[in-house]
Amino acid sequence: MVKITNFNIYIKKLHISLKTTKVYKAILLVIFFIVINSVLFYLVENNENPNINSLWDALWWGFVTSTTVGYGDIYPRTKLGRIIAIFLMIMGIGFFGFFTASIASVFVERNLRKGMGLLDIDFNGHIVIFGWNYQAKSIIEELLREDKKQKIVLVANISHNPYDNNSVYYIKGDPTTDNVLERANIKYAKSAIVLADRSLENSEMIDARSVLICLAINKINPNIYLVSEVIEQKNVIHFKRANVDETIISTQFESKIMMRCALYKGVSRAIKELLTNSYGNEIYEIALDKKYIGNTYEKIAIEFLNREATLIGIYRDNKVFLNPSKNTILKSKDILIYIAKDKILL
Repeated sequence: MVKITNFNIYIKKLHISLKTTKVYKAILLVIFFIVINSVLFYLVENNENPNINSLWDALWWGFVTSTTVGYGDIYPRTKLGRIIAIFLMIMGIGFFGFFTASIASVFVERNLRKGMGLLDIDFNGHIVIFGWNYQAKSIIEELLREDKKQKIVLVANISHNPYDNNSVYYIKGDPTTDNVLERANIKYAKSAIVLADRSLENSEMIDARSVLICLAINKINPNIYLVSEVIEQKNVIHFKRANVDETIISTQFESKIMMRCALYKGVSRAIKELLTNSYGNEIYEIALDKKYIGNTYEKIAIEFLNREATLIGIYRDNKVFLNPSKNTILKSKDILIYIAKDKILL
């Protein structure tokens, strides 16, 4: 149903573009001239040309000649008929050149508008990233490695789309405004990532702008899964008030990783492997199947090991329990967190 709706929207936009470039008027005008010249050809050739038995034959000849196809089943026998034929061929070459150029210009214009961030998003289930920097590029690359078909929308105030990929769309504008968010179709997005705008003067202003973006997003789509980067730890409370699901304090996160790497030699490589999906094992999650409800954590952990995966924790009631007791009983709506080379199915 969604694909049909998107196709209808695309056809409607194509219709508007063709109407704007006056292609429809040109088609009607050419058909009119073909009919007039076909009638003249019939009047001139009717008594001289054995291949012309009716007006329909003349109309057939007119359309075939104007397209310069030239089947050769009907051709002029008189001088005046040949003059009419020459006129039709010249007109046909000119019109079809104009028609082809008009269609091509529609697609060229669309690609230009897409690259400049001027097209509106009309699909659902996408991920929206707010802000462009080295982090955004890395996030996009990781998302595409995870799922090449995942559509990503980048919202930023830069001149053109900085990431050349058919799955990455760009919307130019201020993400704090409803108009830009609606153009990104935020209402039907499944998740959003708000990156800190480090071009601002101080950390308070950076976090304040991020909170403002989160509030604008939540107003349009309160059900979206919202992740935001935070500069100052003390500002986390403001993001929680804006109904942000996950807050990432980048400086704190980086310092803890460096500390662990300094204390434990193998930790750095393990963390790097888990944080990228370009090689090795990754961290995944999966909803607990009904048939495993009531089983112990130990039993499910063994099931994962048999599938070459390592169960590391449970996500329950908005809390994460890493390395829980082996006697922990699994409940309905539990989400299992595990490490594996690829996603698995229970």
